[in-house]
Amino acid sequence: MKKNALTNAVIAGIAGVAGIASVANAVNLNPDGLGQVLIYPYYTVNGGNQTLVSVVNTTEFGKAVKVRFVEGRNSREVLDFNLYLSPYDVWTGGVFSLTATGAANLTTNDNSCTVPAIKTNTTLPVNNGLRYVAFRNYQYNNLGVAGYNFSDAGPNGLDRTREGHLEMIEMGIVLNAANGYAEGSLDAITHDGSGVPDNCPQVVAAWAVSSGSADYWSESNGAADVVAPTVENGGGGLFGSAAIVDFANGTQLTYSPDAIDGFTVTRLHKAPGTTSPSLADANFPTASGADATVFDNGSLIQTSHSPANAIDAVSAVYMHDAIFNESAVLNDSTGTPILASEWVVTFPTKNRYVDKPAPAILPFQNIFAGSPDGAGKAPVDIRISLYNREENNGSSDCLDSSEDGCVDFSPSLPGQVITPQLYWEAQVVTFDQPSAFDATFAITGETLVLGSKLAANVQVGDYGFTEGWMKMRFWDDSDPTMSLHLSRPDAIGQRYTGMPVTGFWAENTQTTSVLANFAGIWRHKASRCVVPSGAVAASACPTTLVP
Repeated sequence: MKKNALTNAVIAGIAGVAGIASVANAVNLNPDGLGQVLIYPYYTVNGGNQTLVSVVNTTEFGKAVKVRFVEGRNSREVLDFNLYLSPYDVWTGGVFSLTATGAANLTTNDNSCTVPAIKTNTTLPVNNGLRYVAFRNYQYNNLGVAGYNFSDAGPNGLDRTREGHLEMIEMGIVLNAANGYAEGSLDAITHDGSGVPDNCPQVVAAWAVSSGSADYWSESNGAADVVAPTVENGGGGLFGSAAIVDFANGTQLTYSPDAIDGFTVTRLHKAPGTTSPSLADANFPTASGADATVFDNGSLIQTSHSPANAIDAVSAVYMHDAIFNESAVLNDSTGTPILASEWVVTFPTKNRYVDKPAPAILPFQNIFAGSPDGAGKAPVDIRISLYNREENNGSSDCLDSSEDGCVDFSPSLPGQVITPQLYWEAQVVTFDQPSAFDATFAITGETLVLGSKLAANVQVGDYGFTEGWMKMRFWDDSDPTMSLHLSRPDAIGQRYTGMPVTGFWAENTQTTSVLANFAGIWRHKASRCVVPSGAVAASACPTTLVP
């Protein structure tokens, strides 16, 4: 159906009279998978895995995209570059490791323009005939130069780069406007008949500092030939994919990233090598703040956030009081795992609330701080409820780990107070993998599926479960800490309960033949509750007690 201007005006008028919030005019998670921002909840090179990523430009417009990898403990940046997609373009890359403990690395055989250059950069090392760039620890390390001590409470080794998550942020629409150079930027990044962009060196030079006209982006702070990625200008329309591949065992875990639409109405085109733009730069529908739209039990809810709290608009679309998913485990007669399950639980905006001096910012309660094991943690209290497929259950709504049906992360001590916690920004929850952990909960090995070093274990076998499902709660109106898991109030006092969370369940089956191994991923399901302005959270969002 083709809608004319009159039709659009009538629809807008009806929406205004009815007080209906518009999804298109606010930050939102697009269920159709297209957006201005893509969040890939997890990458890993541990456990023999590699992670392959792609991004697709479905529009007829050239796009400038920030690609940012962040490590899993505290989401400090480990690799950042600018990607320039021509109309209908695709970019692909692979994250791999050369050793079992060294840095993660990114390689690509894709011709799309990147700044700095990767594929054609003769200063980069070569592996299997392809150039690659190593992930860096600069953003969580003391570089030994005045003003460049970025150490946080976590370890500073390069092995910290081996797992985390990935952001892609549309910075602007690339045009052929006057840039003071020989060729328009859109023409430069557009592929010719051979599949190669016309002039990638031009866009690399555009960010280099020089005395001539070649550095037109450096001179104009990214403004020349680039406009804001508004709907009118052709913003949005990005989608992507990721695959965690274990070549040795013949398995592949694939997923689609979260697509955030309605992120910005301003140009965010920034130089590579900086931490801008970020998720905190949300500004939609105007540059004076950011609105967010979510569905809550069939109702469309809109919250408004000031520029200083713009990150809250992104958090809002991820806020959940609980997530749900399945699990299955199976060992052979010798106790060797055949079927293994792991949950990825990622808080994609947590860094903006905890990576600071005390106190943490709501909904988080703890800053990222040191711990006796040197791991660096920002604990989030949770509650766990387990069910098998016949409705039998165990729950962490208990005070003593020795109680029947009491669920805690393992190993646990009888008589201890039960407070399961998630420590990091991106982590893995395993099922029946106690051998990977010591008595202090510290992981001493790698998890079976994803090879994670940022993990906690739920020993479902203690409750007689091999298959079933789990509910992980982030809000509890009766708990002294979890009742504080509330977002900052928006402009009129509305709040969300729980935590900003995303992720998936990964399952891997290993047999005696690599030809018969298989794996799969299923995204988490979730619930949410919005506390109206002036309402008491415990009354508006009472905890549903799980038997």
